[in-house]
Amino acid sequence: MKFHFNEQLVQRVTSEFLPAAVIRSISPIYTGHINKTFRVTVEDSDTTEEYLLQNLNTHVFTQPRKVMHNIVQCADFLHNECPDYPYEILTPIYSNSRESFLVMEDDLAWRMFEYITDSKSIDKVSTPEEARKIGEAFGLFLAHVNRDDPKNYKVTIPDFHNFTKRYENFQQYLGHREGDIDEQCQFVIDEIDRYAPEYLQMETIEFPVRIIHHDTKVNNVMLDRYTNEPKCIIDLDTLMPGHIFSDLGDLIRTVLNPYEEDSFPENGQLVGNHVISSLLNGFLDPIDQFLTDDEKEYLIRGAKKITLLQVLRFLADHLKGDVYYQVNYTGHNLDRALSQLYLYLNMEENELLNTQSTVTSMK
Repeated sequence: MKFHFNEQLVQRVTSEFLPAAVIRSISPIYTGHINKTFRVTVEDSDTTEEYLLQNLNTHVFTQPRKVMHNIVQCADFLHNECPDYPYEILTPIYSNSRESFLVMEDDLAWRMFEYITDSKSIDKVSTPEEARKIGEAFGLFLAHVNRDDPKNYKVTIPDFHNFTKRYENFQQYLGHREGDIDEQCQFVIDEIDRYAPEYLQMETIEFPVRIIHHDTKVNNVMLDRYTNEPKCIIDLDTLMPGHIFSDLGDLIRTVLNPYEEDSFPENGQLVGNHVISSLLNGFLDPIDQFLTDDEKEYLIRGAKKITLLQVLRFLADHLKGDVYYQVNYTGHNLDRALSQLYLYLNMEENELLNTQSTVTSMK
């Protein structure tokens, strides 16, 4: 999504991280709903290097130092304790002048990472093999980072995937909201209310706390440009303690949707079951050994919860005036909510996803 930026400010921030470098180019990267991202090319000691510079959205991430604490903790742990980790590690750059991995400039929070060279990302999977690779990449990431203690990580967004809390807050908001709710919004509200009780009950069960990515979209796995193999897991802003359902949930929410996030039609279809099965097996194989029986029993149902939660989040943001997600037009968040609702209703009809059977019986 395109955005305006102050090039002098971006250059100044870059110099805080790389004081000896000569800046050759700064190019905005128009992806993502939340942060503003730049590709920075510099010359340093007669070599050309590339970095990723990001302006962290502090309206969303109100505690940016906690965000960076978790990213640094993850990078250090994977570098030092996981010699068998098969991928490149998203590594932040330290600013010596600020003695921090975070630079605050003009009330804005900035951080820089080593650029993942010769890489690409895809927004959709088209084959079972692609689905397996994406699922396996996130599964391996979780398997390795969860060798660490979740107590070493800070909660950066409280109740981020807490369906009960968000549903109750939404009900309170509706109770105090002035003005009429149009027919489309009311349809979405009624559907949320229809499926909510099962998830409210599920969240009364105590599940193990894990270190969770919380944003396992397809394009957060960088692929090698030449081999198409997974190369790096990125976008760790929401890395924090949570439950395993979150990561499988966002994964099926993005992989199973063959359309754009905001355009799954009312009569749409999920990707084929052969793709779904490959995705599930790829994700589950690396983590199967540390999942408890309760996690396995509720894994699919808990994963679907994330899509319904996203319906609620998009609709709430629409009704509140688009304060969280960037939008391209009036009503964009309502279109996103409807799209995700149609996706969720398709999941409810799918034979592979319409079960509370254990992981063992699925595989």
